[in-house]
Amino acid sequence: MNPLKIITYGKYFNESKFVAFLGRYGKKLAFVQRAVTLFLCMRDKDTPKYVKAVIVGALGYLVLPIDIVPDTIPVLGWIDDVAVLGLAFKVANRYIKTSHQEEAKKYFPFGGSN
Repeated sequence: MNPLKIITYGKYFNESKFVAFLGRYGKKLAFVQRAVTLFLCMRDKDTPKYVKAVIVGALGYLVLPIDIVPDTIPVLGWIDDVAVLGLAFKVANRYIKTSHQEEAKKYFPFGGSN
């Protein structure tokens, strides 16, 4: 999946859906810290708009209950979500600050962002 396609999922993202997702799955999924790191990068004024668009799309895909591989399928259901987050992380990597990673660790100390 290319970053431009990920952007289309941005319409499914909003902060309240993301917070609800964290409340539901935050302590169950190891990749949540990476999602929070991306969220913090997205909110940073120094992050370029195209990177923010990719992050919003990836987080929109994450909170979308119906996706390529349904999240209800144990283990396999999260593989597509992890792949989309990984691609967004790759696009955003140069704009992710240590402060984003440290703040994400405060909320979710497991599932490292490094």
